[in-house]
Amino acid sequence: MVGETRDDLRRLVNYKEHFIVRRQAETGKKKKLRDLAYPSGRLRSVHERLKFHLNKIKQPDYLFSPRKGKSQRDNAAAHIGQCQYLTLDLKQFYPSTNSRMVKRWFENVLRMEEDVAGLLTHIATVDGKVSFGSPLTPVLCSLVHRPMFDKISELCHHRGLNYTVWVDDLTISGRFVPQKMLSKIRKIIQEHGLRSHDIRFRTGNRPVFITGIGVLGRELVAPRALHLSIRASFEEYHDAVTDVERDAVEQKLLSQLGTLRHVTGAGSKAGQKAADQMHSLRQKRDKRQRLVQEALVQKAKLRSQRVPIAQGPAPF
Repeated sequence: MVGETRDDLRRLVNYKEHFIVRRQAETGKKKKLRDLAYPSGRLRSVHERLKFHLNKIKQPDYLFSPRKGKSQRDNAAAHIGQCQYLTLDLKQFYPSTNSRMVKRWFENVLRMEEDVAGLLTHIATVDGKVSFGSPLTPVLCSLVHRPMFDKISELCHHRGLNYTVWVDDLTISGRFVPQKMLSKIRKIIQEHGLRSHDIRFRTGNRPVFITGIGVLGRELVAPRALHLSIRASFEEYHDAVTDVERDAVEQKLLSQLGTLRHVTGAGSKAGQKAADQMHSLRQKRDKRQRLVQEALVQKAKLRSQRVPIAQGPAPF
């Protein structure tokens, strides 16, 4: 399953510390300083293989990450046209997913023998919890906490509410989201050994941002930060002096405008405007490149038409 024999896995567990990278890094929007401990080398390869196999398990429709082919835009689009929104985060989602939870999942869900479950738990966790920075952690956590997510899904379905999960971000929307839904959801989360925070009730008369994508009525809107970046890039583009500078900014602008078009949709006004701007930039770039090419051809032609100086005997 993971490309290693049982004895090799046991040796890997015994020397696990040699394959763990420990460092501090700023993560998230708030740039919090975190102590990271994640696998490298041979241990990371085992994590990659475990991730490959666990990804074969069918995921529920409400889960958008980690899930192949799903994006933050898809997560936000699931809530288009709703009136009220409830969003909350799972506090310390990865650090709170301990080795006991992981081992119990291997035993109860995958029906592994205790010694095998224990061995894989040692392999899959670092310092008694899942590793922030491991490729295995997102899918493993989604499966370990599947009973909790499913229970919240059933509660929302019974109320006729939309419900999506993006890693540790939960979003519930509908025509009316009762206040008591929050207490019920938080109770379910607590029963499964986790906590929630950053709770918000919002209405749809202003953009409601879900995993970075704004929902306004039946439209998706890009975050203000993207619009500001595009404006700054256009100023930089117009201030560029050389073609090299202009080409570099142009590439950045095309990427930003492409993101805006993807978020808002090709058929929206914002998407169509972004497409027109991208088309204009490409036309200007093609024209510059064509003029440069024509100048090079003309220069080569002039060289070939030069009259060679006649060679004769020296006058002495």
